[in-house]
Amino acid sequence: MKKTIYILLSLVLLLLLAFATPAFIAKDSDIHLNSTNKLFVAGNDLELTFSSSSKTAKPQLFIIHSYGKTVVNGNNKDGKITFTIPDIYSKKTGNVSWFLIDNEKTVLNGAFEIIPNDKTKTQIENYLGPRSILAGGKEFTMMVSIPTDGFDNPKSENTPVLIKHQFLDKVTAVSKNTHDFVAWNNIYSNTQSGQILASTVCDKTITKETETEVYPNIATDFSIFYSRNHGYGDGNQITTLTTSIIKDEYNNTVSDGTMVVFHITTKNDMFLKTFGSTINGIATGQILHPDHLDSYAVKGYITGIAKSNILHMDYKPILSDFKYSFSDHNRKLTIGPLNSFMGQLVPDGIKVLVKIFHDDKIIKILQEDSSKGMANFEIPSDFYKEKNYRFEIQTLGITKKTETKNYVFNK
Repeated sequence: MKKTIYILLSLVLLLLLAFATPAFIAKDSDIHLNSTNKLFVAGNDLELTFSSSSKTAKPQLFIIHSYGKTVVNGNNKDGKITFTIPDIYSKKTGNVSWFLIDNEKTVLNGAFEIIPNDKTKTQIENYLGPRSILAGGKEFTMMVSIPTDGFDNPKSENTPVLIKHQFLDKVTAVSKNTHDFVAWNNIYSNTQSGQILASTVCDKTITKETETEVYPNIATDFSIFYSRNHGYGDGNQITTLTTSIIKDEYNNTVSDGTMVVFHITTKNDMFLKTFGSTINGIATGQILHPDHLDSYAVKGYITGIAKSNILHMDYKPILSDFKYSFSDHNRKLTIGPLNSFMGQLVPDGIKVLVKIFHDDKIIKILQEDSSKGMANFEIPSDFYKEKNYRFEIQTLGITKKTETKNYVFNK
């Protein structure tokens, strides 16, 4: 415990001595400081000289630098003692405290300062960010510039730095002085989207350009439209939904890839969705025609940001009636041919449902897809053993029931 307290007291004493401006001279020492310079330039030879009546004295110089601490041995020539500070310390700026130690005692102490070397070529480190902002003049990117000398030391306080930026056809230059080694400038966005290029100049050193993208602001409300080959509900054709050119409040076209969701409500209050991403401000989505008479109400959304008008689309039925017949002792049901709006056969894949009832209770629902306008159903006696059945046939929005009399299936 005593040893720890002693070490702490020693460190406090060293710090107090380090920041003491006048040199401390021990009463019983005959060593004197010859060097009068308190200011040195980084990178130059840095020496401290002392004089002593003893030509054999070999004191040591203990230095405390922000870059580290070390002990330097001196060169005694006829009582003139010279200490050369190592390059690793002399090239770095800052306050340096020194203590001359002779016979394990501090006999002298002092301090000096190393300043940046303005004769070396200035180097500049730039930091620009954020690298993307929104148009509108409310957001900004900051250019931070750190000029240094040839030994990577920050330049002196209030060193002027010219900060330039270009946006569209305008170039702006602002002079800023370093403060705490740094010069900076806030570059605000314009109402237009584009790219900001920024660079800096200090002591004839010019940096390369760095970029910040100014993206369009959030989207505003838009309109939607539709296009299709025909207005029949054939379950086959595609209706294409298209937005107007979506823009922000500053008339910038929104960024590519902005997601638009098309919400669709059917006549029977069913909800459907389709999606589209903007390219050059326009998003498109596609929906399959229903296979029956229906009406769609469509509205587009950019979730939480913007919405469109409500678009209404009506789909007409492609047929009003169809034929069906039984064969093979009523064990085979044939539906068709199914004809479309011009009399042509409907596309393959039209869904046909057959509900089978016994004693007015539904016992099975069968489904087949049409092929060449026809759909065939088998009613095997192994599974349908009752003698009386009734049927409901549904396709393309039309429902037909078999005749009132019951069908008797012969084995």
